[in-house]
Amino acid sequence: MYRTCAFCNGPFSGDGGPSGLGVGRRLAFDEWRGRLWVICGSCSRWNLSPLDDRLERIEAVARVAARGAVVASTEQVALIRWGAYDLVRVGRPPRLEYAAWRYGERLKARRREELKYIVPLTVAAMGAAVAVNVAAGGSVGVFVWQIPNLARSAYTGIVGWRRVHLEEPPVCAHCGAAMTVRARHLQQARLVTDLHARMGLLLVCPRCGHEGAQLEGADAQTALRRGLTYLNLSKKGRQKAATAALIVDQAGGAESLVHGMAREGRVLRSLRPDRRLALEMAVDEQAEVEELERQWRVAEETAAIADGTLSTSTEIEAGMKRLLESPHNQPDG
Repeated sequence: MYRTCAFCNGPFSGDGGPSGLGVGRRLAFDEWRGRLWVICGSCSRWNLSPLDDRLERIEAVARVAARGAVVASTEQVALIRWGAYDLVRVGRPPRLEYAAWRYGERLKARRREELKYIVPLTVAAMGAAVAVNVAAGGSVGVFVWQIPNLARSAYTGIVGWRRVHLEEPPVCAHCGAAMTVRARHLQQARLVTDLHARMGLLLVCPRCGHEGAQLEGADAQTALRRGLTYLNLSKKGRQKAATAALIVDQAGGAESLVHGMAREGRVLRSLRPDRRLALEMAVDEQAEVEELERQWRVAEETAAIADGTLSTSTEIEAGMKRLLESPHNQPDG
């Protein structure tokens, strides 16, 4: 297997895990067509593995994927976690339960980002406060212990002020103003559905305070993710990954949860903390698997061309038949 990405020339991280390729932490495979890719951690492009010993390696990856945890899936792509590896299975996978680890990892990542801001702010403010406290003879000691909370509030404000980048700025139908949408503005937004049962996000204009624009498609998804990130930082309430994961699972998966809440038409800030966190996780998972599916379609076109230029043999054909007839390679239904 190559040691560097064929697209960005960056080195592959990881050791390939169950694939035996010696490189990669995120692997994609398609048992039906006999494809195995290493996904570059830098540019996210899919690198097709050599054909000579690919079939045996696919079988090894498929065996551990059957024991892994499905994080999210579409009709074509499933993201599976096994140990320290992400496995992207192309084709409808066997039905496995959603696992809470994925949601827990998202909360940990958020906490790490938060600490990058809070710790420096706290240290700087503590130094200044201690100096003032000493000069004042200890009369402001209570204030010092409030500094971490103030730093956390400052970080929340930073997240809320972040601009939501959309393809085109929405224009308020009530006052005619072009809306500059920031994460904190999404508190008043409502999930809705249109006539075709697609999800939309109804925005309140920051200038006039009326519901004046509706986002759809990628713009709605982007704005919803930014708004929920801010809300889940600013609103109090116990947020447990396991509870949120259960809510997503009981709804029938990420897509079902998002569309179910859209049919309710609730304002985002009125959602319970656990449901709000579950919605954020569901939208994130949806976005990730949709991007993986897009990447797979591009990679599959390249793989079809690459494999089509190679001479096939009876040995390869027999291996392909064995993969197709494998018990763990049978989709549900």
